[in-house]
Amino acid sequence: MRPLLLTLFLAALPLLFGYWVNTHAPYPPTRSYTATHCTRYCTLYGCRHATAANSPAYFQLKPLYAATVRALAVGGRGWYAAVNVGFYLLFVPAVLLWLTYGAIRNAFAIRQLKQNRAA
Repeated sequence: MRPLLLTLFLAALPLLFGYWVNTHAPYPPTRSYTATHCTRYCTLYGCRHATAANSPAYFQLKPLYAATVRALAVGGRGWYAAVNVGFYLLFVPAVLLWLTYGAIRNAFAIRQLKQNRAA
């Protein structure tokens, strides 16, 4: 029971952090272009603010991002959102929770075996 509770606590931390970031953001979320800062427009259509000088990683990862979008859109444009949600919000977190729970469960088992051997 303890490994499961610890796993759920660890899983809640990124959710709480995301909530905090979204509630304390200096600008309200928008999809329109703003010259002074990045918005969701940059995510959807490419960032005009990024240059090779201030964002070298953006230009290095741009081909990977484009390949990811193409892979998610394999079923057609109508399936892109469903595949995106299914993969990034269901599959990946489920695998990470499963791996985290397994690692914590194994750590508890190893600790228990060490205590039993010492006794």
